[in-house]
Amino acid sequence: MKCLAVNTATSTFSIALVEDEKVLHLFETPETRDQGNLLLEHIQDGLKKNNITFAKLDLLAVVTGPGSFTGIRVGLAAMRGIALAAEKPLIGMSSFDMFAINDIDAINIVAIESWRDELFFAVLDGEGSPLLACGNETPEAFSRRFRDSLTDTHKISISGDAGATVWPLFPNADLIDKKANAEDVAQLAMRKFKKSGILSKPVPYYLRDADTTISAKISKTLKSVED
Repeated sequence: MKCLAVNTATSTFSIALVEDEKVLHLFETPETRDQGNLLLEHIQDGLKKNNITFAKLDLLAVVTGPGSFTGIRVGLAAMRGIALAAEKPLIGMSSFDMFAINDIDAINIVAIESWRDELFFAVLDGEGSPLLACGNETPEAFSRRFRDSLTDTHKISISGDAGATVWPLFPNADLIDKKANAEDVAQLAMRKFKKSGILSKPVPYYLRDADTTISAKISKTLKSVED
């Protein structure tokens, strides 16, 4: 099975072309504002180097968030367009899925970067099922909510691209340095597809409202009116 997967949601932007267990192409770079151009460029580059067309793909996968608002929209729009044009199935995987640790004996705290004081949090059991509602909150607020709901006598593993930010609040936890990328997304998507097929159309997973800002020009106009 050949799968093209992209992650434009988290702090590492990545594209992977995977055939079963073999990685045919992997591009990754720190999150960038030029993801729209880089995404299509490196998808085409990976396909061309491996003499693969969109028609020869079996599956597409995209990270739906949470993470960068712009990145999520770029990835979903591009992959939906490719899936529609190539008539290929598209599976969405969350950022939490990508960083989840499969440890049946541990509670897994997954912390995702939001580029603000608040982070995106999930608390998962060893099979990846949520133990608490996912949230967007400061590490301190999350720590209080965690301890109010769950005992900290359990073995705890912390993962995610913001895991190191949270770990000082859980000094007895294991900090897992899992550098997850689109290769992991492809493997997860292929397993999911083989097990259950396409379950639903991928949609953005934001976990907080979009930011709205007023341009400098409009702000200056409003100020002059007020004056």
